[in-house]
Amino acid sequence: AARPERTSAPEVFCVQMAGDRMAVASREVFVALDDMKFSAAHFVAFRGFREPLHGHNYSVGVRAGGPAIQADGYLADFGDLKKVARKACKALNSRTLVPMKSDVLQIRRSESNGGQLEIICEGGAVMVLPEQDCALLPVIHTTAEELSEYLWWEILVTHNLCALLVARGVQWMEVSVSERPGQGAHFRSLVARSVTPEARQRPRAAPLPRPCCGFEEGQSCSSADGCSKDCAGSRRQQPAAVASSAAESLPSSGGYSSAEGLAPAGQPMSPEEVAEAAYKSLLSTLGPEYSSRPELMRTPYRAAKAWREMTAGLRIEDPLEVVGKGIFDVPEARDLVAIRDMPFHSMCEHHLLPFSGIAHVAYIPDGKVLGLSKFPRLLNVFARRLQLQERLSANFADALMTLLQPRALAVALEATHACMCHRGVGVAASTRTLVLRGPGRDELAAKEQLLSGVCFSSGARARL
Repeated sequence: AARPERTSAPEVFCVQMAGDRMAVASREVFVALDDMKFSAAHFVAFRGFREPLHGHNYSVGVRAGGPAIQADGYLADFGDLKKVARKACKALNSRTLVPMKSDVLQIRRSESNGGQLEIICEGGAVMVLPEQDCALLPVIHTTAEELSEYLWWEILVTHNLCALLVARGVQWMEVSVSERPGQGAHFRSLVARSVTPEARQRPRAAPLPRPCCGFEEGQSCSSADGCSKDCAGSRRQQPAAVASSAAESLPSSGGYSSAEGLAPAGQPMSPEEVAEAAYKSLLSTLGPEYSSRPELMRTPYRAAKAWREMTAGLRIEDPLEVVGKGIFDVPEARDLVAIRDMPFHSMCEHHLLPFSGIAHVAYIPDGKVLGLSKFPRLLNVFARRLQLQERLSANFADALMTLLQPRALAVALEATHACMCHRGVGVAASTRTLVLRGPGRDELAAKEQLLSGVCFSSGARARL
């Protein structure tokens, strides 16, 4: 009988897994080498049962599939798969795997012995382990089933393999963890799960607070260092020595984790998480090879944190409140007061690039003065937001008028704008803005004093 003619389209079949209908392409690649291993001790504990602490020599394998090979003849780069798998194994090697989501273990730092973890088991048994020898994992059990899923997220997200696989059209990835030859578990899912907004909203492991952890959900604690928050919501930074620490952990049930933690399932992402996702997306425009560099791993987190700092003024509802009780009635104060060379840093709202400079204030009081430290404090509230230099000058001047009602006031800002010197025309020119306020601002003598107070030269004063 004649052989059937082969069609050009690749054969595709479907499987049902974890509620997802996943198209699995006919092309697959896999790596499972002798150096993709780690040795670790682990806990097996659930209600009414606990095995003695023991360990395994684990072997890890990575498999990936997609619809077609690329122009270079490969579905995925074997070097990329091996590199990230080795890194993930190295982070767990020679550690005790501690399940931070366990409902039968309580984990806390020892108050008497620094650098020690106390693990309190059901029934009251206590184990004390060096913290640097432990890997705190966001799992309920450290079984091969949960470890394979944990490593799936660790490899794709923490080690940024996702961008490389997506760029090459890889649809799914599978991670296997074997405790011994012929005995292990696999976790397979769509690569796209690691980049969707829904994945970012999955629950994550609770960080390890000081000095308490392991209480029932919603139960709070009170400790010597002032901890009064829900332990499950604490986000304190952990030592870098702890592999896969809570500051960098990934949820066992799936989802992307930032260095600052994620919103619980069903809740919207926080502003910090939205900003981090935006920076991650922005970096991806540089191409998968460049954006996946290890040096850029935490860049989205750092950039999002800087963004929040640079726009912190927007989160102050009433800028005038920052002066507190810094306004003083001084009937004798009728002469010029000048405050010069106050540095400020702001963000251009047209290009989202910084501009920085110095501010000068001069005013002729009418029996009321402002504490000197309040001027830069008030200026900073208006500067730490998306701004224009012209508006910043007016905002600052109007706020001072509201607080002091002086006879006359001048605000001058001098700044260099990155949007002008680092792009476009590329000229590092200085921009000066001047705002005059108050009923006496047009009086020649008062105006002369104000302009002199804000550092305008005699020639400039004559022109103004």
